[in-house]
Amino acid sequence: MSDEPEPQPIPIPEPVPTVIVGYPEVASAPAGDASVGVAGLRRQVRTLRYLLVACLGLLVVLMFGLGVAVSGSRTQMEALSTQVAALSEQASAAAQVAPQAGPAPSAAAAVDQLTMATDLSGLDALPAGADATGAILIGDPGAANVVEVYIDYQCPFCQKWEATVGTALVDRALQPGSDLLIKQYNLAFLGETSADLTPAGASARAASAAACVLNHDGIDIFVPFSRTLFETADPSEPPGQFAAEVLIDLAKKAGASAASVACITAEENVPFVSAVTKAGFARGVGGTPTVVLNGETLGNSFTDERVIQLAAPIS
Repeated sequence: MSDEPEPQPIPIPEPVPTVIVGYPEVASAPAGDASVGVAGLRRQVRTLRYLLVACLGLLVVLMFGLGVAVSGSRTQMEALSTQVAALSEQASAAAQVAPQAGPAPSAAAAVDQLTMATDLSGLDALPAGADATGAILIGDPGAANVVEVYIDYQCPFCQKWEATVGTALVDRALQPGSDLLIKQYNLAFLGETSADLTPAGASARAASAAACVLNHDGIDIFVPFSRTLFETADPSEPPGQFAAEVLIDLAKKAGASAASVACITAEENVPFVSAVTKAGFARGVGGTPTVVLNGETLGNSFTDERVIQLAAPIS
């Protein structure tokens, strides 16, 4: 018998599961238990499958949205084409209202054409205070300086002209010794449905009322009434603007007579306004306000120094 101790068995440590980075569910299982790793892999496969299905669904939604957008753009383009065609028809109709003899005038001849007198003798009568071309005369009839102004009471730029230049210009023309004559042409085309102004729209009703006041009460009542029309006009051009009762109220406040009120109610001067409008187009007026100073059509009447000087009060 030997006195040496018997060797003791070395304990084998339990295996420690190893986690795969990024896949916490998949870990090495103890020997003999491979089913755990397989189950983890199956879960990962299912997850990836769900993600793939979700991506495909999102792609389908995006493709559908793109199709809707393309369809909407096509519809908008078709609507725009329809609007362009309608505007072309309106432009053709306007050209028929004021036909030009021969080719369009050159830029050099535009002034001569615009200041050419157009006779309105076809009308039964002209309002007192208006000349044969339909101009409302304000100021000195024998003046050396003549300013022709073409306006529409519903035109927002005409409102701006009246506020910044027109009022001061009229005040100057009405001063004794002003040597200034203003010839105001009241056109009516904004919002109107026909060249003959039948039925009369807001612009035609306003211009007809102004002619009524001019005819029955003279320039002293016409001027404040005309200014009130500019101040009251709504640039959005609603169809109900300037109804007869509104015009009558404004005319009475300006001092108009009963004869003017009856004339406004009957819209007596709508034919006159229609003739003035057609004549303005025939002269080459392309928009409002159009301002002509001593035969020269101004490019920018708001800043022209000659007009500004004429609008200054007499010192």
